[in-house]
Amino acid sequence: MFGLVKNFDVHMCSEVKGVVLLDGKPVTGAVINRSLEFAYKVEKEDVTKTDTDGRFYLPAININSKIPGDMFSQETTSQFITVTYKDETYVLWSINLRGITELVEYKSKLASLNCDLLSSKVHFTIPNLKNRNLDFSGSGICRWEKDFEIYEVDDGIDYFENF
Repeated sequence: MFGLVKNFDVHMCSEVKGVVLLDGKPVTGAVINRSLEFAYKVEKEDVTKTDTDGRFYLPAININSKIPGDMFSQETTSQFITVTYKDETYVLWSINLRGITELVEYKSKLASLNCDLLSSKVHFTIPNLKNRNLDFSGSGICRWEKDFEIYEVDDGIDYFENF
């Protein structure tokens, strides 16, 4: 009962830094949109554009909330980051963050959200450093050299269409 009057610090998203390329060349003026939703109730959205080098930045987002004091709350933040260029929208990062604290695994990936618009959207896993048996999974067109494994390529074909 007392938790309902207490405010909690809730981490919704780490700072985001990245580069958008098209066939290896920087994309200027692409619109980056970040949508966050905590506990299916609190929504935050921000937008930026890529500079002449294709780079972009979005600050970390933290809020104060009474929601974690509710024993029935779902302490999950949906993180969804897209880029729009020439009327096409691409998913850079789509993942759920469980809990109210920043995860170093997500922070690391969001600090280098680099992509080429010609890359296919993939479903991937990144290692969970606290529980090696429970990897985190997400999707997007970004790639990383380490701590990243693709388990499915989203090629737009519905293989179950005729079932």
